Amino acid sequence: MAPVQGILQLMAIHHALAAPLFLALFLTLPDGGAVKAETIRLTLKNGDTINAELVPDESTDERKVVIHPQLGRLEVSRDAIRPEPTPPAWKSSISAGVIGNNKDGDDDVTATFAATSTYKKDGDKLSLKGGYNYNTTRDGNEPFKVQTNKGSATVRYDRRLSRGLSLVTLADYVYNGTNEASVNTVKGAIGLGVPLINTPSTQLTLSLGPSFQWGNGGSDCDTDSACGRTYPGASFTTELDWTPNPSFRISLDNNFSALAASELKPTNSFGATIKYFPSITSGMFTSLQFLSTYNSIAKPEIDNTVNGQVGIEF
Repeated sequence: MAPVQGILQLMAIHHALAAPLFLALFLTLPDGGAVKAETIRLTLKNGDTINAELVPDESTDERKVVIHPQLGRLEVSRDAIRPEPTPPAWKSSISAGVIGNNKDGDDDVTATFAATSTYKKDGDKLSLKGGYNYNTTRDGNEPFKVQTNKGSATVRYDRRLSRGLSLVTLADYVYNGTNEASVNTVKGAIGLGVPLINTPSTQLTLSLGPSFQWGNGGSDCDTDSACGRTYPGASFTTELDWTPNPSFRISLDNNFSALAASELKPTNSFGATIKYFPSITSGMFTSLQFLSTYNSIAKPEIDNTVNGQVGIEF
């Protein structure tokens, strides 16, 4: 019954928290006849820039037809457009946030940090991600008590095998210092990935393959039957990157694993990041991040985090 209850809890968490994020995402997608349009940025040879929606059915190699919010329909010849520079293979970002609060003599301090780095070339992609969250509180003159102390590091490599297929390898480490069991969790997976959508503004990839998970550490690890053991299983991963316009970027990723043990051991992690760039040329951004984790071989099983940060992309 424990796995069934875990799955029901997971479904309830996602219905209450993850579903609104997906709803907000798809409600902002263009409808029916405008699906083909995407926002592009054209830089002219005289230095002017145009941010408008591309009309692909009317555009050719010799001219771009766009719909500008104020100027309406424009036709821009290729000779007037400055050639796009080759984008760098590496793109990285760092962000952080600090919140301090004092109310009626009670103190609360939260600090967060995140870093990402991505390498893309010839259809291959290497992604590195890491983050840390810390929160401590104090009631009156009592000693500070740590409420949150967790971090993570993820490495993912997509090796292109053909136009519609890639080999995906994934390694993930999660540290949660307040867990009673499985303070340290290591996950690994290898499988095949299918890029369902691959456009300049939207990339959606699904992957499936065998996996394993190991957890250790915590005050209850010695008495917990799952702690300290390695479980094989299967993993299904969804990764979405969407840029609705140059100022906004949305990233969603979900990893579900079914671990083989004496009884079913499901785990799931869902992450969402929304970045806003006030100036698309400065690289500075603000971000809102949400992470929901269900791990049936850890104590506690459910862990959710929401934080806001300020960072820079380079």
